Amino acid sequence: MAAKATISQANMLSKESVWHAARIALTTCALITSLGCYYVVKPVVLHNHQAEKVFAKTKPDHTVTGSAWTNSVGEGTNRIAVLHFVGVTNYYSFGYHHGRIFAAQIKDNIDSAYSVAKGLMQRKKGLRSLPDSAKQAILEVVLDKAWERMEPYVYQCEKDEMEGIVAGMRAGGVKITLKEVHRLIAAPDLTETTCSAFIATGSATKDGHTYQLRVLDFGGGSGLERYPLLTVYHSTRPGENTFVNVGWIGFIGLVSGMNDKKVAISEMGMGTQPGETLCGEPMILLLKRVLRGADSAEAATSIIRSAQRNNAYTYGIGDGNGGAFGMVTSAQSCKVFPVNNQSTIQYGPLTLPQFKDVMYAGYDSKKLCDLADEMKGDFDLERFQRIARTVRLPSCLHVVIYQNDTGDMWIANRHGTIPAADCEYVKFPFSMWGAQ
Repeated sequence: MAAKATISQANMLSKESVWHAARIALTTCALITSLGCYYVVKPVVLHNHQAEKVFAKTKPDHTVTGSAWTNSVGEGTNRIAVLHFVGVTNYYSFGYHHGRIFAAQIKDNIDSAYSVAKGLMQRKKGLRSLPDSAKQAILEVVLDKAWERMEPYVYQCEKDEMEGIVAGMRAGGVKITLKEVHRLIAAPDLTETTCSAFIATGSATKDGHTYQLRVLDFGGGSGLERYPLLTVYHSTRPGENTFVNVGWIGFIGLVSGMNDKKVAISEMGMGTQPGETLCGEPMILLLKRVLRGADSAEAATSIIRSAQRNNAYTYGIGDGNGGAFGMVTSAQSCKVFPVNNQSTIQYGPLTLPQFKDVMYAGYDSKKLCDLADEMKGDFDLERFQRIARTVRLPSCLHVVIYQNDTGDMWIANRHGTIPAADCEYVKFPFSMWGAQ
């Protein structure tokens, strides 16, 4: 009898379970009919344990990993600090170590940048008579709005590095807000710069090396010249390149640099062009992405071509195998000019003749054209230094000459009121990228 009772109870439970399931199904159908599938399915799916794992937001990795150390190249007023990272596995740590080591200098640079920007506002009618506090407020509103437009196009790794800078500076005893860092990132795309680029390879050179010139004609007198920095970003994951950012303490964007595949960047602003927008990836972060991911000059052009671009820029891109490309870009268009591919190039209103194994563009393209014609077949390091002196503007902040086939670089930084192209060059050899 006991066995029969147990079987009977089991049958009753089974029937109850079936009816319970049926009631749930009927209730679900009623809800679906009255509310629509979405409102019922959404909570059922998203509160499932496995679904929660799949759809959970990835938290940024703000673990501080590895360490950093510094050395330098050059001496006296020509000394340039070099920042290296060891064992870093995330981008937050790049910013953290940078901010902790150079906290005081970064704050000084930020204050200098605001002072220069407020000085420029003196030239604008209606702003000259405003007190400093009002100018500061206007500047912050403009830069915050610019960042708001750019931020959706900024990769998470760069946001992590910015947050790392803030945390590192606080660890170094200096308080700074993330907004201040965002404003520095937003500023370059609001300005109109004029610079120069030149690449000579193969038969165009005297000694068989490939040379590339980058003249930065912007920022002279801003105070940045006091704190030049070479940052060696060692790769953090398979497939990434190690690269060197030729810049300044606290500036995590990139306007000049080379990677360990010998791909080098020369960048120039194109002035105000139709269709310009801030709704795109900031140029100074796009160029970091190029060096981090491109194994050749041609690959670099592909990254830029496929990017969500913003303002109008011209690029000169070379590599260690003699690859050389010019690019004229805007938010809407992207023209790529491989070296030795055509006899003339249309550069704005100018029609520029091209020379074998030479690529050039810049503020005074006519003068660069004359130099290319005069020196063809005879280019070397000294002649590239002469080109820089000839075409630089008074605002010249730094000059970089890349020897693409070896990975060596020569950097000249502005000294006070002396333009960088007129100052002494400091060599940063490829062998020092990982040297302790």
